[in-house]
Amino acid sequence: MKLIEKKCPNCGGSLEFSETAKSCKCEYCHRAFEIERDEKTNVEDIAEQFNLSELEEPLKAFSKVFIGSHIVFSVLAFLVFAGICGIMIYSFTSTKNDFNNKFEDEFVESETETKKVYISDISELTNNDYEGLDNKAVSKINRTGEGVNDAYHSYSMDGDLKREKVYVAGKDDDSANVIVSIYKAYYHDFFHQENRYTVFIPLVYENIKLDEFSKWKNPTLNAPEYYFNENKSSYTYGYASLDEAVNAVVKPLEKDYKVTSK
Repeated sequence: MKLIEKKCPNCGGSLEFSETAKSCKCEYCHRAFEIERDEKTNVEDIAEQFNLSELEEPLKAFSKVFIGSHIVFSVLAFLVFAGICGIMIYSFTSTKNDFNNKFEDEFVESETETKKVYISDISELTNNDYEGLDNKAVSKINRTGEGVNDAYHSYSMDGDLKREKVYVAGKDDDSANVIVSIYKAYYHDFFHQENRYTVFIPLVYENIKLDEFSKWKNPTLNAPEYYFNENKSSYTYGYASLDEAVNAVVKPLEKDYKVTSK
């Protein structure tokens, strides 16, 4: 009769039993086992056909413990992960809300501070503004003020420009405005020194904003031709008096604006 050799699942000692035995006992640890035989054929190692039933219970118990602990660990890991995600979402949401609130507060404050964009009153002009006006006037009038001369008359500006009046036509809201600066210029005839004329020249600026870099852009010289002689062969641009310039350029603005002057 063929003997089957297996190791004791409890102590690892050698077990021997016949192929027809139904049970066996370890001579080292005195543990008893029930022998079960699988109905296998064409197997080279006959020992593989026999199982010790007591071995299954510890494995099942270990498997249950392992699976249970794995499930518990997975649940704990999920809870920890969910907690971390919740904290991160809460932190991000709080930070975003704080940023949005801060942005809205700053935007509201900024909007309040810069609500008034355009110059709407003469009191808002500074000494630097007047200096900028004068510089632009000199540049503009010198380019266009000589007008046209003929062979017998040559009129040119005598002395410096003099700023007569500055008007601001503005509104209380954030509407665009108009600024008019009027200058007095003297002209004489190079060939006939006795021929002298006084001309009032209005320059018009539109949409000038508060605290705008290079505020005084190229103005419009709002004046008709001013003739020095009857045959209209020599002329410049402007009006014969201040009142005439005001009536022609400033008065029409009073329909839509509040006009202040200095």
